[in-house]
Amino acid sequence: MRKFSILITLCSLLFLINASSALADFTLAMKAKQVAPDVYAIETPSRALPNPENQGWNSNAAFVVTDSGVILFDTGSSFFIGFAMKKAIAQVTDQPVRWIINSHAHGDHWLGNAAFKDSVKDIYATEQVAKNIKSEGKNWVDNFNTLTKGATGESEILAPKTFITERTKIKLGDKEITLFLSGDSHSPGDILMWLANEKVLVTGDVIYSDRMPSTFDSNIPQWIKLLGELEGMKPNVVVPGHGVVTDKQGVTRLKNLLQTFWSAVEAGYEEDKSAYEMAPEVIVAMSEFKSHYPGLEEKVQRDISKVYLQVEAASF
Repeated sequence: MRKFSILITLCSLLFLINASSALADFTLAMKAKQVAPDVYAIETPSRALPNPENQGWNSNAAFVVTDSGVILFDTGSSFFIGFAMKKAIAQVTDQPVRWIINSHAHGDHWLGNAAFKDSVKDIYATEQVAKNIKSEGKNWVDNFNTLTKGATGESEILAPKTFITERTKIKLGDKEITLFLSGDSHSPGDILMWLANEKVLVTGDVIYSDRMPSTFDSNIPQWIKLLGELEGMKPNVVVPGHGVVTDKQGVTRLKNLLQTFWSAVEAGYEEDKSAYEMAPEVIVAMSEFKSHYPGLEEKVQRDISKVYLQVEAASF
């Protein structure tokens, strides 16, 4: 038993040594952008998938400073990215991160959780997201390491344990937040955060402001419906999962893009075309959005077969 304990200790020390070495090579500097009183966004300049150049940092995060600690919404694609976020937060406040919200189970939004292990009290998500993190976490680590040629490293998988099952108001420190379900809009179990007093909406990947959204894991009719509901909330600030901070206009533009995507695939389906056959026409139908959403053609070609299956299912 003692030998086993020593082995565990040695493994932990080895991980810390390797992590420290890799952190020395992590060169991305992050800055917090204030979007409302005590509310900040950490925006990535990258519009690409994790790669060696962006070192895996391709998604946004947001945080709220309270009198008892920091609320952090999403933590990035690796321990190293989470650690860089910690440094960016420290430039704003000496309060530690006490609460983390993981918007969904795609690895670029939660693999940084373990960087805050020393201070975090609770990690919030839906139970579905927690299950997916536990079952798919190692695959995300391996996939990102392949994409970044090792830059993201061997991140520890730290899953949420506090589950959101319905629209819930929570007071953390002196701040009240509302967490609510998307209805599996962008991906199974994703949630959003609403700060009613500040009229700030933090969305994870329910909003992409200037990069073509990934729809392979989505429920597009529900997503379009949700975006209409978010418009009705009239947010002054929207912090998206990808892209620059936006407002209600960014919500409307994404709703129109998804509706156009759906309608174009539906038209091709009614003409009895396969997903492959209709792809060029779908891309043409969506051409008005190309200037706002880099990577549109690539994402349409990648995801159109999944959208086709949703259209087919809706036709019955």
